[in-house]
Amino acid sequence: MDPSLAVSFLGGTAVHEQELAAPVTLQRVADCLRQHGFAFVEDADHPDVLRARFDDYRFQFAVVGEGAALQTRGRWNHSLDISRKVEMLKVCNEWNMNRIWPKVYVRRESESSVGLYGEVAADMQAGVTDKQLDRAIECGLTTVIAFFHEVEERLGAEVAELGD
Repeated sequence: MDPSLAVSFLGGTAVHEQELAAPVTLQRVADCLRQHGFAFVEDADHPDVLRARFDDYRFQFAVVGEGAALQTRGRWNHSLDISRKVEMLKVCNEWNMNRIWPKVYVRRESESSVGLYGEVAADMQAGVTDKQLDRAIECGLTTVIAFFHEVEERLGAEVAELGD
């Protein structure tokens, strides 16, 4: 292989300067979030989770399976009446049929309301570089937020009337 191709494939950096993959930990996720200036909180009741808000949507980051995967999960910032569950299931199914990620779903949250969620689980079993971890977090955030924006676009002015 032409060495210039290898350098190009590896992001323009010579192979000997490449960062080595390391196991993903919640501390590495926290460091990545801090590096971007993102505010987050640790959850005393769930020490394996970091919580944050992006575009006013609630997100959580969890490392599952002893570093096997990073899960980025977001919840839409509105609740819907239970009578809209079937409608929202159809919206989620359409999204899931047409896109690889995020996985989106409806969750019953009380006798009278449902919430919308999106999540991306990234395989980290072999370890990741800081750049790969950063991209996995970015992918989770941007794709889940894109789903929420699509829901808001479909609902139009009605969104302003919904509760949180």
